[in-house]
Amino acid sequence: NNRVFCERGSAKMGSIKRKSKSIGLRVVIIALGVAINLGLYAIAKRLGIGLYLDSIGTILTAMFGGLLPAVFVGFITNAIGIALSPVKVYFGIINVMVAVLASSFAKRNVFKKVYKTVLAAVVIALTCTLLSSLITWFIYGFDFGDVIPSAFAQKLYDSGSYGKFLSLLVSNLYVEGIDKVISVGVAAIVYRFLPALPFGGTGYTYSRDYNRLSLKKKGISLTAKTATVIIAAEILLGAVTAGVSYYTYREISVRNYTEKCRGVSEVAAAYIDGDKVGEYFATNGESAGYKETKNLLYALRDSFEQIEYVYCYQIKEDGCHVLFDLDTEDVEASKINSVIEFDESFKVYLDDLLAGKPIDPIITDDTYGWLLTVYTPVYDSDGNCVCYAAADIEMDRVITDEITFIAKVLSLFLSVSVLILAVVIEVMNHDIITPINKMARAAGNLVFDDGKGQKESLAFLRDLGIKSEDEVGDLYRSLDKMATDTAEHIKEVKHQANVISQMQEAIIMDFAEMVEARDKCTGDHIKKTSYYVGEIAEELRREGKFADVLTDDYIEHLKRSAPLHDVGKINVSDVILNKPGKLTDEEFEIMKTHTTAGESILKNSTAFAQSEGYLKEAVYMAAYHHERWDGRGYPYGLSGEDIPLCARIMAVADVFDALVSKRGYKEPFSFEKATGIIREEAGTHFDPDVAAAFLNIAERFKDKL
Repeated sequence: NNRVFCERGSAKMGSIKRKSKSIGLRVVIIALGVAINLGLYAIAKRLGIGLYLDSIGTILTAMFGGLLPAVFVGFITNAIGIALSPVKVYFGIINVMVAVLASSFAKRNVFKKVYKTVLAAVVIALTCTLLSSLITWFIYGFDFGDVIPSAFAQKLYDSGSYGKFLSLLVSNLYVEGIDKVISVGVAAIVYRFLPALPFGGTGYTYSRDYNRLSLKKKGISLTAKTATVIIAAEILLGAVTAGVSYYTYREISVRNYTEKCRGVSEVAAAYIDGDKVGEYFATNGESAGYKETKNLLYALRDSFEQIEYVYCYQIKEDGCHVLFDLDTEDVEASKINSVIEFDESFKVYLDDLLAGKPIDPIITDDTYGWLLTVYTPVYDSDGNCVCYAAADIEMDRVITDEITFIAKVLSLFLSVSVLILAVVIEVMNHDIITPINKMARAAGNLVFDDGKGQKESLAFLRDLGIKSEDEVGDLYRSLDKMATDTAEHIKEVKHQANVISQMQEAIIMDFAEMVEARDKCTGDHIKKTSYYVGEIAEELRREGKFADVLTDDYIEHLKRSAPLHDVGKINVSDVILNKPGKLTDEEFEIMKTHTTAGESILKNSTAFAQSEGYLKEAVYMAAYHHERWDGRGYPYGLSGEDIPLCARIMAVADVFDALVSKRGYKEPFSFEKATGIIREEAGTHFDPDVAAAFLNIAERFKDKL
């Protein structure tokens, strides 16, 4: 007991040491990968070479460490890279996708072939180009932003050859394409000349190939199911997060813009002297103070990037009378004293506006676009509302900001999601899927292996050393015990089966010999025909004939069935069976019944057997060994390939032995004469292929005469 306890404790400590070594190696690989990425990125930025070079460490980590360490390197690189460039946090998904693609290619040994490495570099470059373009486009509000390809994109766009997004895409293809091709190339060279690391995901080792048993998966693998569930959950979580974030941000954004509009309109109202409004209208803005006020309004508007329009209207029954209206880049403003008709969306507020009352901020979509507008009354010294100062923000700006916000949220979310997915899959593979697969293979091989293979399978199962105290550990211990008991049971069953098989063989041979002993003229007929049948079948297989039929099992069945081909003679009278002369027609008809009698006897035997085995061929041999190729045989007059192959082989063996043996009605024929008869009757009495195979090896039968 102490020895067993020590062995188990030693195995457990060994498992812990292997896992600790594996974890330590992962940490080292991740640290090196991050250091390479950040170091090369800093160098590239300092030299101003227009490349990132921040994914070489990620690709190397994928090559040497696999998916999980590579994803960590990609994620951490961009998380730390915020210090060098804050916007890098939103591009983290690019480095993470590099990790996913590179680890997938490395797993398939893509980087060991030059042309495959080139294809991998192209795939990685195109993927990163598309992702980088989309992220830049959305987080910078459908613009080029402030990233490395931005200047090149602006030049392309200014040339008029490309649209805005296409200019960004082409510039990213140029920068990201070169960057990723160089990164993959450098990593592939390093990978080629450095030895592979002793890195294993589970800590378990193999001593022999356990893939001989093909464990075909009829459905989706557990890994795929887990990944599917996680991805579905992350998509759902992402959708909920994006939805909540969108509506929350929209509410806050509209509130902030409203307050900004309100502040601008209130300041604009403060700039306008209410007592001079009538004078401004009367002089068409030529009176003192008008131009100064307009300049103040321009300065106010230009101080806030989001403010699109600033204006001042006097509301009357016939429309909006323009007092101040500022030009924009796209719209030429109306002149003072111009009258602008009310849009439909304003009519609900008309009574309050005519009465000079304050109104709530409004969102309209009419002649001047989709606008958020805030009106502030301008009062004279008597407290009368003489006009309204207004500020507008285009709602498209709000939507652009919302899309930018959602793009940032999703880019971060995707990076974290891929990291979570990689961690879960790694844990699943390490602690559940890999141990279960190994147990399944070991258990499967235990059932299908021979005695030596079963011992090795059982040893492999025990060497797995799964010591966890969870469900997998419980399953392993139960399987180990069951496998041990099963191996012993299989050994006992095989022993009993061999004993029964030997007894069956002995009984059958005794029965066949007993039947033959009644015929005093046949000698060792059943033994010799059994030998002939086996040799002819082997020759046919060597010649490539009947390849789909002549398997090892089939030939073995032929040899075991051959002694029973004349078992029906048990029903024939000794007088006829041992008659020294030629049989009369009536006697011959009785003799012919031994075929149908043998068929009946053997069919009755197979009716009680769980598996027909070789007795199926024995039935055919007994029933049809006197049929002829040309159809003139008995008992059923079958011809050609309608006669089972086993019976066609037996026909040649049976006739040959009858020709060269002494019978009560004849002396033995010479070997030459017997083989000559076989040759002459090929294609009439005998299957020509079977007869040809017999004649090819007939010389070896001389020893049996």
